[in-house]
Amino acid sequence: MTSAERQAGRVDRTTPPVGKAALIASVGGQRAFADWTNPNHRLRRLLAEFIGMAGLTFILSGAAAILARYGGHALQPWQTVLVLSVVSALWLVVAVYFLGDISAHFNPATTLAFALRRDMGWVMAGVYWAVQFAAAASGSGLARGFFGPAGNLAATMPKPGLASMTGS
Repeated sequence: MTSAERQAGRVDRTTPPVGKAALIASVGGQRAFADWTNPNHRLRRLLAEFIGMAGLTFILSGAAAILARYGGHALQPWQTVLVLSVVSALWLVVAVYFLGDISAHFNPATTLAFALRRDMGWVMAGVYWAVQFAAAASGSGLARGFFGPAGNLAATMPKPGLASMTGS
C-alpha cells in the first residue's frame, strides 16, 4: 500500500476464504486437515490410530475391571453404562485433542465410511483396520495384565446359569 492510499483511507479488502480454505484458515494452518493421500504422513497416522484405539480399549477394559474389583457393592446396569461412557468420552476428548490433527477416528466403522466416500483408498482402509484391531487387542491385553480377568474386561458374557447355545 502506498502512502497516498494510506492517506486516502483506502483499505484492501479481499473476499474471505470459502470451503477447505476457510477451514484451514479458521484453525490456524494446514495441519488441521487430514490428507490421507500424502504418503509422507502414513506412518504417523497409523501410529496415532494405534495409540488412540489401544488407549480406548485399555480405558474401557480397565474401567470395567476396576468397577468389578473395587466397586464395592454391585452397581445397577445403568450406573455401569454411565461410568464406562463417561470414562471413554473423557479418553476420546483427550485423544482427539492430542492426535486429532494427525488422525483421530479410532473406529473401524468410520474407516469404512471414509473408504466408501473415497476419502481413503481401500488398501489404506485395510491397513487402518489391521492397525485398529491390533491396537484393540493390545489395549485389552494390557488391561488384563494390569487388572487380571476381573470384570471380564468389559466383554459381553452370558448370565451365570444360562445354558449355552449348543444345547448342552
